[in-house]
Amino acid sequence: MSIKSVDNTTPNAIQQRHLIQSPGKNFFTDFKAAYARYELPSTTASESSVSDPQNQTPSVAGIADVMGLTFSEMAAVRGTSTQDQNAYAAILNRAYSQGGMDDPVAFLNSLTKEEQGVVQRAHLLVDPVEPSTMSKEGAYNLLLPDGYQVDFNHDGIQEVGAGKNITFPPLDAPEQVKQAWLTATKDMAEGDMMTYQLKMHFMLYGVDINDQTGKALAPTDQIDSYRDGVDKFLAWLEYAKASIPAEQYARDKAFFSDMKRLLI
Repeated sequence: MSIKSVDNTTPNAIQQRHLIQSPGKNFFTDFKAAYARYELPSTTASESSVSDPQNQTPSVAGIADVMGLTFSEMAAVRGTSTQDQNAYAAILNRAYSQGGMDDPVAFLNSLTKEEQGVVQRAHLLVDPVEPSTMSKEGAYNLLLPDGYQVDFNHDGIQEVGAGKNITFPPLDAPEQVKQAWLTATKDMAEGDMMTYQLKMHFMLYGVDINDQTGKALAPTDQIDSYRDGVDKFLAWLEYAKASIPAEQYARDKAFFSDMKRLLI
């Protein structure tokens, strides 16, 4: 239920928080099965508590089997309460079991204000959930646990609620690109890694003007697109070297040279 490794490269804690993947064809079935197993102890708790006075409802650690490692780690970072984690899992199970993902905007609109508050806190949204302000993609991503998102219009930007997130690698990036990214950023501070996420995004999609997003400059599911982009960025670095601070030039040169080597 989470990205645990890419080929032979295991993401560190910082990388894990930023990696996303599309929910596969078995995602919803697997989630519902895991949730059913997670619910089982609570339904029998009253019967077993006599012989086991320590018997309690499932712990936060157990919910990682349902929601995934990334969700559990982000819940710890955000300080999401156990109650909200359990309530959010129950909301997702309803959405997946009752056809809510066919029209996620309508499903979110059907939730009570209290339940919408759970979704808001689970994603650490600044503003309350207002389904009328979001697209299908934005609503859909609110109903996926951390680590999973969709990009219906393939613009490299994931709408989450009414907001937008830029991530790298793209959801359809080849496995070698994902491995190269993990290797090149494994020792980076989170802020530096996010900076290079933006640089790589702009390399693939260009710079948005007037908040107008578009398609990728080259197919994001083909490794040659990344190879060509890295080559062009390295060429631009040499062209603009005189106007770039020496430290920035050295950092960018080292990073993109590393990516070039890893993408061969």
